Amino acid sequence: MSENISRKSSRALKVRQALDGLYLGQLPTILLVMSCYYVFTGISHLIVLPAEIRYVLALLSFSASAIGMATWWLLKLKKIPARLSHVAFLPSAFSVIILVFVHVEMTGDLLQLTNFMLVLLAFGFITLLPILYIGLVALCSVTFVSCLIGIGGPLTMHIAFMGVASIVLSGLCFFQRYRTLSNVERLLISNRSKSQALAARAREARDLLKEAEKAALEAQRANEAKGVFLANTSHELRTPLTGVLGMMRLLGDTRLTDEQQEFLKAAQFSANTLLTLINDILDLARMEEGKLDLMGEAFRADEVARQIVDLLTPTATEKGLELKFHEGAEPFPETLGDSVRVGQILFNLVGNAIKFTDKGKVDVSVRLGPEGAGRRHMIFEVQDTGIGFSNEELERLFSRFEQADGSAIKKQGGAGLGLAICRELAALMGGRLYAEAAEGKGARFVFEVQMPLAFEGAGQDAFDAGADLAVNVVPEGLSVLVAEDNNINRMLIEKLLGRLNWNLSFAEDGNQALEAALGSDFDLILMDVRMPGMDGVEATKAIRKSGGQRSQVPIIALTANTMAEDIAAYHEAGMDAVVGKPIQIDQLRQAVQAVLSERQNREQVGA
Repeated sequence: MSENISRKSSRALKVRQALDGLYLGQLPTILLVMSCYYVFTGISHLIVLPAEIRYVLALLSFSASAIGMATWWLLKLKKIPARLSHVAFLPSAFSVIILVFVHVEMTGDLLQLTNFMLVLLAFGFITLLPILYIGLVALCSVTFVSCLIGIGGPLTMHIAFMGVASIVLSGLCFFQRYRTLSNVERLLISNRSKSQALAARAREARDLLKEAEKAALEAQRANEAKGVFLANTSHELRTPLTGVLGMMRLLGDTRLTDEQQEFLKAAQFSANTLLTLINDILDLARMEEGKLDLMGEAFRADEVARQIVDLLTPTATEKGLELKFHEGAEPFPETLGDSVRVGQILFNLVGNAIKFTDKGKVDVSVRLGPEGAGRRHMIFEVQDTGIGFSNEELERLFSRFEQADGSAIKKQGGAGLGLAICRELAALMGGRLYAEAAEGKGARFVFEVQMPLAFEGAGQDAFDAGADLAVNVVPEGLSVLVAEDNNINRMLIEKLLGRLNWNLSFAEDGNQALEAALGSDFDLILMDVRMPGMDGVEATKAIRKSGGQRSQVPIIALTANTMAEDIAAYHEAGMDAVVGKPIQIDQLRQAVQAVLSERQNREQVGA
């Protein structure tokens, strides 16, 4: 309340100050008009009035004019501040009142009181301070009444009524003028205050916008730094994992005792779990950056689902679970899509069902939905008899780094990323992933997606291409240059490729790889991308730019950085294929077959 009173007082003060300034601007004109009028009045008095009174009244008229001109001059010289502008009018007002009073008294003519009426009306028009107006009207009224009583006559009552009417009219004039100007000034002050407030808000908005832009720029830089960090981290993690998994595989091919085999399987499981976690984190980062691209190839989704079930059947059997695969009566058509990502979703769903089911069974079923506009609706269901989850837990189930029950994290392990990634992958495919469960009664996960039908013959072409790869065998006796800076990975590659009877040469960095490639004839170069000094991309560009037959040697990139933009950059640099780390011998063989076949085709065309 006190704040409202203070605000009103402040506004009233501002209005008063505004009126003072307004009156200060009007007063010179008022004084100039009055001065000119009383000069004319003085001259008329000298001409019209009798000799015995003309000089006195003329002198008073000229004095009133002189006082007005003096005040006008002071105003022009800015010697009078706005707050004193009302007081500055008083000398002129008093001189006018004295002139009228003396005129009435000297003439003894009651009709001369009409000059008081004119003065009252004038005060209503030209004053702008209530207390000053009231004081001047009171003084004029007292003088008017005294003259009316002193002179008397038959016109007394008539002049008295006219005086009262003059006071009322003067008051109305002053009140209306004062109220109008006060309201206008109050409105202007209010608008000015609002404008200032809006300007302040606009400045705040601009400041906030600048801060938001700055924060967005910092976030972008942080995101770019995160991408670089993830790329570096993935490389640094996958490089030793290549050695770990590769050496474990080589170790598994040797003669081991049962206990050693058990230890090796445990180690392989831990390494593969670590690799899965790294892949999940990288997939998540790609999704956040919008850099996860889906591949488009012809495949049959039911075959992918069957392969996932076959792959996980040993795991279910070890837990004493029954893993069953059910497919609809209608055969699945070939569709275009990313079979790897579809398999990733199903692998995660079936793997989780096995993980969180201690006894009973896991059912995997696939069926077709309606067909329309060249697309086919497909439904994949995974149902188990495991621990299930409640409705409250369902809300957190697909959140990142979440599992339905915190105790399950300790018991079953996992980072809680799999389902979140699967749902985002499903959304990228234009599908959806949802779950239904009752706590303690198992869970049911459903993945629905619509995929475009493959063009006729695409599946057969894909099958024929796969058959060709199966028939073609990687030739022996190849001369291969391996550029790899990691000692363990060099030893691993030597062991893996040594079984193919290839002649291997090694380079520890890009400079050595470039020197070797330009100095000898090789059938193939396996080029690590990240190496000290000159990296694999720069070395590849230098080889391609060297010219001659040796610049056309097939080059396969070995790298842990397998994002779409990375692969595009490798191909642009001149690399023929990309094999991700950890290196899988089957993938490497397929890549070698592909680049050698392509080279052979180019040579045949050139011939």
